[in-house]
Amino acid sequence: MLERLSNRRLAFVGDSIGRNQWESLLCLLSTTVTNKSSIYEVNRRLITKHTGFLVFKFAEFNCTIEYYRAPYLVLQSRPPAGSPKQVKTTLKLDKMDWGSVKWKGADLIVFNSGHWWNS
Repeated sequence: MLERLSNRRLAFVGDSIGRNQWESLLCLLSTTVTNKSSIYEVNRRLITKHTGFLVFKFAEFNCTIEYYRAPYLVLQSRPPAGSPKQVKTTLKLDKMDWGSVKWKGADLIVFNSGHWWNS
């Protein structure tokens, strides 16, 4: 798989389910690389439970496996003025999440937001 991803970006975008898929793929792919120091997070961040993004580079193959937290995929915003008190947030379905500029240009994108739409 790393050979097929050579010179490419693979991005996982979504919620915790997507993050788990991303972490699992990182673990699987890292077992095939003998020089573990050639795998690193490009911003020198540790894998921790945080909001935001992580980008791991497999230098030997010049590819990145990236994760971007965007639970709704679209822009989450404040409710309009005059909204009922029980309305805590709105989703702007015509606008992508702010982080979308970071995953723009990825060669492959795996979207996942199903967890948030269940009742």
